[in-house]
Amino acid sequence: MIIGITTTLNEADGFQRVNVEYINRVAATGAAPVLLTPMRGGAEANRALARQVIDTVDALVITGGGDVHPRYYVPDPAKNRDALNMDDVAALGCGSASHCRSTGAPVPFCGHNASDEAFRQAMGGPPGPDEVTTLDGRNVLTDPERPAVPCLSDLLAVSEDRDGFELELARLAHERRIPCLGICRGMQVMNVALGGSLYRDLYNCGVTERGHRQEPPYDRTTDTVAIAAGSLLATVLGAAGAFDVNSMHHQGIDHVAAGLLVSARSGDRVVEAVEDPHLPFYLGVQWHPEYLDRCRGLFNALAAAGERFAAQRKATVSQG
Repeated sequence: MIIGITTTLNEADGFQRVNVEYINRVAATGAAPVLLTPMRGGAEANRALARQVIDTVDALVITGGGDVHPRYYVPDPAKNRDALNMDDVAALGCGSASHCRSTGAPVPFCGHNASDEAFRQAMGGPPGPDEVTTLDGRNVLTDPERPAVPCLSDLLAVSEDRDGFELELARLAHERRIPCLGICRGMQVMNVALGGSLYRDLYNCGVTERGHRQEPPYDRTTDTVAIAAGSLLATVLGAAGAFDVNSMHHQGIDHVAAGLLVSARSGDRVVEAVEDPHLPFYLGVQWHPEYLDRCRGLFNALAAAGERFAAQRKATVSQG
């Protein structure tokens, strides 16, 4: 039984990598971990790649990492001006300021609806400075050749290749009922793939005054979430109510996608887990369970769901 694990691009060194904690947790279930990587070529090429690889896995882990480009979750201003509560439609221009559509707090917005070609042109500007970014517990040096894009200046390691790949993987996993576990960014990807939105930055959007990005070690818990009784999350962790977790993010879910239910929140009401109650296993958590022994049940349950999915798929093929 194969569980696919998505990866993060280490730009400066030119390789895809995944934290060994993800691999170890999957391997400990008895499943075979296989890395799924995007390729250079833009969002559409990577959506096509996702469609090629999705049927090679029996379950999926969408890992943590950089931020999803806002173009995928900010509504179209021409159709949603009232909902956005914008001062002016032009405020969505690159580098300008607007307001968080839920809290009204002033935050920078990007020209979200730009085409892939327009984004590539923007990425062709003058190079920006080197920058070390911590993504899911590891430092990543941004490529010194990577250009600075003003409207993305508050975001971390935005990658149109990875966005195109993972959003399509999440959408297809949901459509085909392939068991899927999203972790941190991965949970946000699952929500955006189904039509939900994100807070671009929890603090700047006025959602919370608390920091949600702890310092290492990451096997230490620094936050407490409330897990909903009767949820899949409560079942697989064997716990409902207060549950201690780590915390390594600056964004969070704003509008929850239709069909998903919130199964955990932090004390400051940040969404910490979502799931689809109509699927056997489509679950995302905002924290990083790969570092926490008390969360091994998440991976065991994913593997068990993957085994059932693999058996059902085999039976379907045999009958065909």
